[in-house]
Formats: sequence, C-alpha cells, structure tokens
Amino acid sequence: MGDINRRKKSKTRKLLMSKRLLYAFILMTIVPLFVFATILYGISNQAMENKISNYSVQTLKAVNKMIDYECDKYERTTDLIMINKQVQEGLKNFAEMNPREKNEFIVDLDKVMSNYMSNQPDIMQIYLLDTSMTPIYNQGWFYFNPDKLKELAQNCLSGNNWLSVSEAKKDYIIYTKPVQNRNGQDTLGYISIHINPNAFLNCFSNMNLGNDSCFLIMDAFGHVVVSQNEAFVCGEAPDDTLFSLCSDNRTNPVIKNYKILNRKNMVVYTSTKLQKWIPVLMIPNTYLYDENKTLTITMLLCCLICIVVSVVTYIQIRRDINEPMKHLVELVRNAADHDFDQVILDDSKDELGYLGRTFGQLMQTMKKMMLQSEEEQKKQRELELNMLQAQINPHFLFNTLNSLRWSAMMSGAETVSNGLAALSTLLSNTIIDKNQYVTIDSELGNIESYVAIQRIRYGEMFDVRYEIEEELKNCYIIKFL
Repeated sequence: MGDINRRKKSKTRKLLMSKRLLYAFILMTIVPLFVFATILYGISNQAMENKISNYSVQTLKAVNKMIDYECDKYERTTDLIMINKQVQEGLKNFAEMNPREKNEFIVDLDKVMSNYMSNQPDIMQIYLLDTSMTPIYNQGWFYFNPDKLKELAQNCLSGNNWLSVSEAKKDYIIYTKPVQNRNGQDTLGYISIHINPNAFLNCFSNMNLGNDSCFLIMDAFGHVVVSQNEAFVCGEAPDDTLFSLCSDNRTNPVIKNYKILNRKNMVVYTSTKLQKWIPVLMIPNTYLYDENKTLTITMLLCCLICIVVSVVTYIQIRRDINEPMKHLVELVRNAADHDFDQVILDDSKDELGYLGRTFGQLMQTMKKMMLQSEEEQKKQRELELNMLQAQINPHFLFNTLNSLRWSAMMSGAETVSNGLAALSTLLSNTIIDKNQYVTIDSELGNIESYVAIQRIRYGEMFDVRYEIEEELKNCYIIKFL
C-alpha cells in the first residue's frame, strides 16, 4: 500500500513549497495576463482594420458618386457640342470645304466652344477629329501630339472613353467620344475634351481618413488619373503590381500590408462602371495602429499594475506560508533530537497557526511526559532497590536464625533450638510468602510455630487445643488471622 501511494504522488512534491508558490504565481497570473494581452491586441487590431476598411469602402462609394457627377458635367457638355448644328455640318462637309469655308467654320466654332469653356474653366482644350482621326479643330492653349489624339480615338472605340494622359509636361484627363449624326447611324468624327485633373481633386476634398492617407484614381490602363500625393505622376502607373491586384480581385476590395511609397499601407479600392476607373484609398499602417498605441499603453499599464499587485500579494502569501512552514520544520527537526524547550508564539487563525500551536502543545505534553517518565523510572529504580534490600534482609535474618539454631542444638539447648526454628518458620510464612490468603491447614502451622515461641516464655502454663473439622482444613482464610 505504501508503494502505491508513492507512485501516485505528484511530481511537484519534489519541489519546495516556495518554488511551487512561485510557479503557481507565474502560471496563474503572468501567463494569463500575457495571453489575454496578446489576444486583446490582436482582436483590437482586427476590429480596427475591419472598422476602417468598411468605412473606407463606404467612403469610396461616395467618391464614386462624386466622380460620376463630375464626369457627367463634361459628358453633357460633350453631347451638347456633338448635336450642335455647326459641328454636325462642319464634320460632315469639312473635307469638301475650301479654305475660306474652313476658316469660317473654325471662327464660328470658336464662338461656340468659347462659351462652353468659359462656363467650365476646367476644360483646357477641345479637339474635333474627322473620320480619319485627323484633328480639324482645336480650341485651347497647349500643344498636343496628333498621334496621341489618334490613339485616344482608337481607344474610345473599344469603350475606353476616359483616360489619363501626360503630354508636353501637362497632365490631362481626356474624354473622347465618336460624334454621331442626328439620327445616330453614321459616325461623323470624334470629339476630345481635355480636362484639368485638379477638377477631380474636389471629389476627395471632404474625405479625411487621417494623416498621410492618400486618394488616387487609376484609369483603364492603370495610369494615375489624379492623386492627392505628388509622388504619383499623372499618366503613369503608381507601381508594377497595384493595378493588376485591383483588377484581378473585385470581391474583396481590401489589400493589407501593401508596400508602396516605402511604407506599408492598407489599400482599399473600388471601380466605376462608366469610366472604368479604379478609385484607390491608401491608409498607412502607422495611422491604422496609432489608436491602438493608446490602447496598448493602457493595457500594458493595467498589466503592469496587476503584476505589481500580484507580486506584492505573492510575497505576502509566501511570507505567511513559507516562514511558519520553516519554523514548523525546524521544530520537528529539534523534536527529533529530543529538544522540546522551544515555544511557538503564533496567534494566527489560519491552518498553519493552528498546526503551530497544536504542535507546541504537543511538544509541551511530550516534555511533561518525558519528565514524568524520568520521575517514574527514578521511583522504579528506588523501588527495585528497596525490594532488593527487602530480599537481602530476610535472607540475612534467616541465615542468622539458622546459625543460632544449629549453635543451640550443638550446645544441647533444645528449647532454644526449637524456638529459633519456629521463629524462622513463622517469619518465612509471613514475610517471604506474599499471599494474603492461605489454607487453614497452613495457618495451623503458623499457630504451632507461634505457640512454640510462647512456650519458651511461659513454659507449660497454658495448653492449646484444636477443634477443627477435617474437611475445613483446605479452606482459605486471611493469613495470620
């Protein structure tokens, strides 16, 4: 049974109580706090990311509406220009006009176009192209490569009407559209309106998602249409992969930890159906987790306070348990060495205080018992000595009486010899024999010895007669009755 108990004993019983308390403190305080802080930090980061990403998606939807509204102004202007009678007639008959008629056509169009451009100052240039995609009219102040105009006209045939172009150190947002005749059956040419990119910056003016956040728009070819950050060049791609990532994944319009501009960002994007643009919002991770810093610092301070309180509590509990336990161990060790003089002065009401006081009482009881045992042993030794002396004295007396008896017999003093023999027998039966009860027959022998001694004194002055029934001689009576 003892072997079974040893096998079932916990491995922690090999450690001292102080170490077990320390390990329990670490496992029950520091480890849970660390796990809790880690989980809370991760949850707060995830919640913050989800909150900002959802808000950013809603913000981009609002931006889309503003972009549609802004683009709609220029599309309506383009439609008004297209249905203008002079534009229709001029594009239809421009190839057959003579130089004077062409000049009159251009002068008349200047008046029309100036009116539109004065109403919308963000329109930088307006081009009209014939069916061969050759420019036949231009209202504006900047040079633009005719080959680029031809490329824009070809792109609009594939549905890419809105594009971002940088030409001659100027940035343009260009809307190109085929000009149909009034019945909508024949293409008379093309119209290309060049717009100042700053006009679309107003779409972001009321959107503020923190410091260093950046809005930009990419066109159908991944070129920057407009951006809040001057690091992105209009007409060029922001980098090699952003456009492909945004184009390939439209179901989850959030890219986390995307590195651009030498920093990691959360990239949120959407798309416009009419313009085929991709509005993009870049939020740096430093801003995302900036609010978490306050939470992290607060959480660390709370953890630190909890640890300090736990350490103080652990030290107090360790002192309350370890010191009384050490005192008890010392007392047990001293008790094993038969030192019972130590006194426990512990008036605590806990279990250790009770054990200490009880053990102290036990030690005092053991000390009294030891003193009592020593006293009893001392008395026992004295009693044994007395008993030994009691044994020696009768033997000496009997030996003396026997010697005197034999001397009397040798001297012929028969009366003295018989008296000494009777005295020896009487003393032997009364002193040596410890039995309190003897038979009547034995007691008669004592009486005869006593009578023999009395005859030495009184001689034949008395006579003794025994009247005892024979069957009573084996009955017991008090000795020397």
